Amino acid sequence: MWECFSNYERKTDARKMAYRSIQKMNDPNSFEWNEPQTPEQIMDEAIKKYSLDTLYVLFSGGKDSSCVAHYIATNYPDKFGGVVFTNTGLGAQDTRKFVIEYCKKMDWKLWFTWSDKRKTFKDVLLERGWAAPQTHRTWMGYLKFHSWYYFGSDRLKRGEKMAFISGVRKKESRARQYAKKYTKTPVDHYGKVVFIKPFLFKNGEQLWNYFYEHDLKKSKVYEWLNRSGECHCGAHAQAWDLQLIKQYDPLTFETIQYYEKQIELYGTDVAKKYHKWGGHSKLTTEDINNQSSLDTFTDGDQVIKVSDDYCGESCTMEEGQ
Repeated sequence: MWECFSNYERKTDARKMAYRSIQKMNDPNSFEWNEPQTPEQIMDEAIKKYSLDTLYVLFSGGKDSSCVAHYIATNYPDKFGGVVFTNTGLGAQDTRKFVIEYCKKMDWKLWFTWSDKRKTFKDVLLERGWAAPQTHRTWMGYLKFHSWYYFGSDRLKRGEKMAFISGVRKKESRARQYAKKYTKTPVDHYGKVVFIKPFLFKNGEQLWNYFYEHDLKKSKVYEWLNRSGECHCGAHAQAWDLQLIKQYDPLTFETIQYYEKQIELYGTDVAKKYHKWGGHSKLTTEDINNQSSLDTFTDGDQVIKVSDDYCGESCTMEEGQ
Protein backbone atom coordinates (compact mmCIF):
# COMPACT_ATOMS: atom_id res chain seq x y z
CA MET A 1 0.00 0.00 0.00
CA TRP A 2 1.31 3.40 -0.95
CA GLU A 3 0.92 6.68 0.89
CA CYS A 4 2.71 9.26 -1.23
CA PHE A 5 2.84 12.73 0.28
CA SER A 6 5.17 14.38 -2.25
CA ASN A 7 2.55 16.76 -3.65
CA TYR A 8 2.38 19.48 -1.02
CA GLU A 9 0.33 21.97 -2.94
CA ARG A 10 -3.41 21.45 -2.83
CA LYS A 11 -6.03 23.34 -4.77
CA THR A 12 -8.26 24.06 -1.81
CA ASP A 13 -7.63 25.28 1.71
CA ALA A 14 -9.43 22.23 3.05
CA ARG A 15 -7.00 19.91 1.33
CA LYS A 16 -4.03 21.94 2.58
CA MET A 17 -5.29 21.68 6.14
CA ALA A 18 -5.91 17.95 5.81
CA TYR A 19 -2.43 17.43 4.44
CA ARG A 20 -0.84 19.40 7.27
CA SER A 21 -2.71 17.24 9.76
CA ILE A 22 -1.27 14.14 8.12
CA GLN A 23 2.20 15.66 8.30
CA LYS A 24 1.77 16.25 12.02
CA MET A 25 0.68 12.70 12.65
CA ASN A 26 3.72 11.37 10.82
CA ASP A 27 6.11 13.72 12.61
CA PRO A 28 5.43 13.75 16.35
CA ASN A 29 8.17 16.31 16.81
CA SER A 30 6.00 18.83 14.97
CA PHE A 31 3.59 19.23 17.88
CA GLU A 32 5.97 21.05 20.17
CA TRP A 33 9.28 22.66 19.40
CA ASN A 34 11.54 24.78 21.54
CA GLU A 35 12.68 27.90 19.72
CA PRO A 36 15.51 29.46 21.78
CA GLN A 37 16.01 32.27 19.26
CA THR A 38 13.72 33.82 16.68
CA PRO A 39 14.93 34.55 13.14
CA GLU A 40 14.91 38.26 13.97
CA GLN A 41 17.08 37.74 17.04
CA ILE A 42 19.53 35.57 15.11
CA MET A 43 19.80 38.05 12.24
CA ASP A 44 20.03 41.21 14.33
CA GLU A 45 22.68 39.71 16.59
CA ALA A 46 24.80 38.56 13.63
CA ILE A 47 24.44 41.84 11.74
CA LYS A 48 25.60 43.77 14.78
CA LYS A 49 28.44 41.38 15.66
CA TYR A 50 29.92 41.28 12.16
CA SER A 51 28.85 44.81 11.04
CA LEU A 52 27.22 43.27 7.98
CA ASP A 53 26.08 45.41 5.07
CA THR A 54 25.17 42.74 2.47
CA LEU A 55 23.26 39.47 2.80
CA TYR A 56 23.30 36.78 0.10
CA VAL A 57 20.77 33.97 0.40
CA LEU A 58 21.89 30.49 -0.68
CA PHE A 59 19.00 29.49 -2.92
CA SER A 60 18.18 25.99 -4.17
CA GLY A 61 14.64 26.61 -5.36
CA GLY A 62 13.23 24.51 -2.52
CA LYS A 63 10.71 25.42 0.15
CA ASP A 64 13.14 26.40 2.91
CA SER A 65 15.41 28.55 0.78
CA SER A 66 12.37 30.25 -0.79
CA CYS A 67 11.06 31.08 2.67
CA VAL A 68 14.37 32.42 3.94
CA ALA A 69 14.95 34.45 0.74
CA HIS A 70 11.52 36.02 1.11
CA TYR A 71 12.15 36.69 4.80
CA ILE A 72 15.48 38.46 4.17
CA ALA A 73 14.22 40.40 1.12
CA THR A 74 11.18 41.57 3.12
CA ASN A 75 12.77 42.35 6.48
CA TYR A 76 16.27 43.45 5.43
CA PRO A 77 15.74 44.99 1.97
CA ASP A 78 18.62 47.47 2.30
CA LYS A 79 21.06 44.64 3.00
CA PHE A 80 19.61 42.01 0.65
CA GLY A 81 22.21 41.39 -2.06
CA GLY A 82 20.23 38.73 -3.90
CA VAL A 83 20.27 34.94 -4.01
CA VAL A 84 23.10 32.59 -4.94
CA PHE A 85 22.33 29.43 -6.91
CA THR A 86 25.05 26.83 -7.50
CA ASN A 87 25.08 24.67 -10.61
CA THR A 88 26.49 21.44 -9.19
CA GLY A 89 26.85 19.68 -12.53
CA LEU A 90 24.07 17.16 -12.04
CA GLY A 91 20.79 18.82 -11.21
CA ALA A 92 17.35 19.03 -12.76
CA GLN A 93 17.07 21.44 -15.69
CA ASP A 94 13.55 22.31 -14.57
CA THR A 95 14.98 23.48 -11.25
CA ARG A 96 17.43 25.84 -12.94
CA LYS A 97 14.65 27.20 -15.16
CA PHE A 98 12.40 27.68 -12.14
CA VAL A 99 15.11 29.53 -10.22
CA ILE A 100 15.69 31.97 -13.10
CA GLU A 101 12.00 32.60 -13.72
CA TYR A 102 11.09 32.87 -10.05
CA CYS A 103 13.87 35.32 -9.27
CA LYS A 104 12.64 37.52 -12.12
CA LYS A 105 9.11 37.34 -10.74
CA MET A 106 10.20 38.17 -7.19
CA ASP A 107 12.69 40.81 -8.37
CA TRP A 108 15.55 39.05 -6.61
CA LYS A 109 19.02 39.54 -8.03
CA LEU A 110 20.37 36.13 -9.02
CA TRP A 111 24.00 35.10 -8.77
CA PHE A 112 25.16 31.84 -10.36
CA THR A 113 28.16 29.89 -9.11
CA TRP A 114 29.60 26.64 -10.42
CA SER A 115 31.23 23.68 -8.74
CA ASP A 116 34.97 23.76 -8.15
CA LYS A 117 36.66 24.64 -11.46
CA ARG A 118 39.79 22.70 -10.50
CA LYS A 119 37.85 19.46 -10.89
CA THR A 120 34.77 18.85 -12.97
CA PHE A 121 31.86 16.75 -11.78
CA LYS A 122 33.12 13.92 -13.98
CA ASP A 123 36.67 14.24 -12.60
CA VAL A 124 35.42 13.71 -9.06
CA LEU A 125 33.26 10.78 -10.14
CA LEU A 126 36.15 8.98 -11.82
CA GLU A 127 38.39 9.60 -8.80
CA ARG A 128 35.97 8.89 -5.94
CA GLY A 129 32.84 7.28 -7.35
CA TRP A 130 29.29 8.34 -6.53
CA ALA A 131 28.56 10.19 -3.32
CA ALA A 132 27.56 8.14 -0.29
CA PRO A 133 26.72 9.14 3.29
CA GLN A 134 30.33 8.62 4.38
CA THR A 135 31.72 10.69 1.46
CA HIS A 136 29.10 13.43 1.47
CA ARG A 137 31.40 15.96 3.13
CA THR A 138 33.96 15.66 0.34
CA TRP A 139 31.32 15.98 -2.35
CA MET A 140 29.78 18.96 -0.59
CA GLY A 141 33.14 20.70 -0.72
CA TYR A 142 33.64 20.10 -4.45
CA LEU A 143 30.09 20.83 -5.59
CA LYS A 144 29.08 23.76 -3.42
CA PHE A 145 31.20 25.01 -0.57
CA HIS A 146 34.31 25.92 -2.54
CA SER A 147 32.33 28.08 -4.96
CA TRP A 148 30.58 29.82 -2.05
CA TYR A 149 33.87 30.42 -0.32
CA TYR A 150 35.43 31.97 -3.44
CA PHE A 151 32.31 34.08 -4.01
CA GLY A 152 32.39 35.38 -0.43
CA SER A 153 36.15 35.83 -0.19
CA ASP A 154 36.21 37.91 -3.36
CA ARG A 155 33.62 40.30 -1.96
CA LEU A 156 35.33 40.53 1.39
CA LYS A 157 38.57 41.51 -0.34
CA ARG A 158 36.69 44.37 -1.99
CA GLY A 159 35.67 45.64 1.41
CA GLU A 160 32.14 44.32 1.38
CA LYS A 161 30.95 43.13 4.80
CA MET A 162 28.83 40.22 3.65
CA ALA A 163 27.36 36.99 4.91
CA PHE A 164 25.58 34.01 3.40
CA ILE A 165 22.07 33.21 4.61
CA SER A 166 21.14 29.52 4.64
CA GLY A 167 17.78 27.81 5.03
CA VAL A 168 19.29 25.00 7.10
CA ARG A 169 17.12 23.81 9.99
CA LYS A 170 17.70 21.33 12.79
CA LYS A 171 14.57 19.43 11.80
CA GLU A 172 15.03 19.62 8.06
CA SER A 173 15.79 15.94 7.59
CA ARG A 174 16.31 12.78 9.58
CA ALA A 175 20.00 12.80 8.80
CA ARG A 176 20.40 16.40 9.90
CA GLN A 177 18.61 15.92 13.22
CA TYR A 178 21.47 13.67 14.31
CA ALA A 179 24.30 15.54 12.58
CA LYS A 180 25.05 18.09 15.29
CA LYS A 181 27.95 19.58 13.35
CA TYR A 182 25.39 20.85 10.84
CA THR A 183 23.18 22.53 13.38
CA LYS A 184 25.20 23.39 16.47
CA THR A 185 24.79 27.16 16.24
CA PRO A 186 22.78 29.60 14.10
CA VAL A 187 25.96 31.35 12.95
CA ASP A 188 29.14 29.78 11.58
CA HIS A 189 32.20 31.31 9.99
CA TYR A 190 34.83 29.68 7.81
CA GLY A 191 37.82 31.92 7.65
CA LYS A 192 36.22 35.34 7.31
CA VAL A 193 33.12 34.07 5.48
CA VAL A 194 30.03 34.12 7.69
CA PHE A 195 27.04 31.77 7.33
CA ILE A 196 23.77 32.56 9.13
CA LYS A 197 20.84 30.18 9.63
CA PRO A 198 17.88 32.32 10.77
CA PHE A 199 15.37 29.44 10.53
CA LEU A 200 17.58 26.97 12.39
CA PHE A 201 15.00 26.45 15.13
CA LYS A 202 11.91 26.36 12.91
CA ASN A 203 10.14 23.09 12.16
CA GLY A 204 8.55 21.95 8.92
CA GLU A 205 5.03 22.89 9.95
CA GLN A 206 6.09 26.47 10.67
CA LEU A 207 7.87 26.75 7.33
CA TRP A 208 4.87 25.44 5.38
CA ASN A 209 2.65 27.93 7.19
CA TYR A 210 5.03 30.74 6.18
CA PHE A 211 5.19 29.37 2.63
CA TYR A 212 1.42 29.39 2.16
CA GLU A 213 0.85 32.60 4.09
CA HIS A 214 3.07 34.51 1.68
CA ASP A 215 1.87 32.64 -1.41
CA LEU A 216 5.35 31.40 -2.32
CA LYS A 217 5.86 28.96 -5.18
CA LYS A 218 7.83 25.78 -5.72
CA SER A 219 9.14 24.10 -8.82
CA LYS A 220 7.68 21.16 -10.69
CA VAL A 221 10.60 19.10 -9.45
CA TYR A 222 9.67 19.78 -5.83
CA GLU A 223 6.19 18.48 -6.60
CA TRP A 224 7.42 14.98 -7.37
CA LEU A 225 10.76 14.73 -5.57
CA ASN A 226 9.95 16.64 -2.36
CA ARG A 227 13.18 18.62 -2.60
CA SER A 228 14.63 21.13 -5.01
CA GLY A 229 16.56 18.74 -7.28
CA GLU A 230 19.44 21.18 -7.73
CA CYS A 231 21.85 18.40 -6.80
CA HIS A 232 21.43 14.72 -7.64
CA CYS A 233 24.66 13.55 -6.01
CA GLY A 234 22.75 10.62 -4.47
CA ALA A 235 24.50 10.66 -1.10
CA HIS A 236 21.30 10.11 0.87
CA ALA A 237 19.16 8.67 -1.92
CA GLN A 238 16.26 6.38 -1.13
CA ALA A 239 14.92 3.43 -3.08
CA TRP A 240 12.18 5.40 -4.81
CA ASP A 241 14.42 8.30 -5.94
CA LEU A 242 15.70 6.62 -9.09
CA GLN A 243 12.22 5.54 -10.12
CA LEU A 244 10.94 9.08 -9.69
CA ILE A 245 13.91 10.53 -11.58
CA LYS A 246 13.40 8.11 -14.44
CA GLN A 247 9.71 8.95 -14.65
CA TYR A 248 9.93 12.73 -14.32
CA ASP A 249 13.49 13.61 -15.37
CA PRO A 250 14.62 11.00 -17.92
CA LEU A 251 17.58 13.11 -19.07
CA THR A 252 19.09 13.03 -15.58
CA PHE A 253 18.40 9.30 -15.34
CA GLU A 254 20.25 8.70 -18.63
CA THR A 255 23.11 10.90 -17.41
CA ILE A 256 23.39 8.83 -14.24
CA GLN A 257 23.52 5.66 -16.34
CA TYR A 258 26.23 7.17 -18.53
CA TYR A 259 28.40 8.13 -15.56
CA GLU A 260 27.97 4.70 -13.97
CA LYS A 261 29.43 3.14 -17.11
CA GLN A 262 32.25 5.69 -17.22
CA ILE A 263 33.25 4.80 -13.65
CA GLU A 264 33.26 1.08 -14.51
CA LEU A 265 35.49 1.75 -17.51
CA TYR A 266 37.80 4.53 -16.36
CA GLY A 267 37.37 4.99 -12.62
CA THR A 268 40.00 4.44 -9.96
CA ASP A 269 39.80 1.38 -7.72
CA VAL A 270 38.21 3.58 -5.07
CA ALA A 271 35.65 4.94 -7.53
CA LYS A 272 34.67 1.47 -8.66
CA LYS A 273 33.63 0.63 -5.10
CA TYR A 274 31.00 3.37 -5.48
CA HIS A 275 30.16 2.89 -9.14
CA LYS A 276 26.40 2.77 -8.58
CA TRP A 277 24.40 5.93 -7.90
CA GLY A 278 22.56 6.18 -4.62
CA GLY A 279 25.05 5.56 -1.83
CA HIS A 280 23.35 3.09 0.50
CA SER A 281 20.34 2.47 -1.77
CA LYS A 282 20.20 -1.15 -2.91
CA LEU A 283 18.51 -0.36 -6.21
CA THR A 284 20.47 0.54 -9.34
CA THR A 285 19.56 2.06 -12.69
CA GLU A 286 19.60 -1.46 -14.11
CA ASP A 287 17.09 -2.56 -11.47
CA ILE A 288 14.87 0.39 -12.31
CA ASN A 289 14.92 -0.41 -16.00
CA ASN A 290 13.71 -3.91 -15.17
CA GLN A 291 10.78 -2.67 -13.10
CA SER A 292 7.45 -1.74 -14.56
CA SER A 293 5.92 0.39 -11.80
CA LEU A 294 6.46 2.00 -8.43
CA ASP A 295 4.54 -0.87 -6.83
CA THR A 296 7.56 -3.12 -7.28
CA PHE A 297 9.34 -1.09 -4.59
CA THR A 298 6.89 -2.12 -1.90
CA ASP A 299 7.19 -5.16 0.26
CA GLY A 300 3.75 -6.41 1.16
CA ASP A 301 1.99 -3.71 3.15
CA GLN A 302 5.08 -1.54 3.60
CA VAL A 303 4.28 2.17 3.51
CA ILE A 304 6.66 4.50 1.73
CA LYS A 305 6.47 8.09 2.93
CA VAL A 306 7.98 10.33 0.31
CA SER A 307 7.53 13.23 2.72
CA ASP A 308 10.47 11.89 4.75
CA ASP A 309 13.26 14.04 3.38
CA TYR A 310 16.39 12.10 4.26
CA CYS A 311 18.71 14.36 2.34
CA GLY A 312 17.38 17.77 3.30
CA GLU A 313 16.85 20.55 0.82
CA SER A 314 19.43 23.02 2.13
CA CYS A 315 22.63 21.08 1.86
CA THR A 316 25.38 23.00 3.63
CA MET A 317 28.90 22.86 4.95
CA GLU A 318 30.23 20.95 7.92
CA GLU A 319 32.65 22.09 10.57
CA GLY A 320 36.23 22.03 9.42
CA GLN A 321 35.25 22.03 5.74
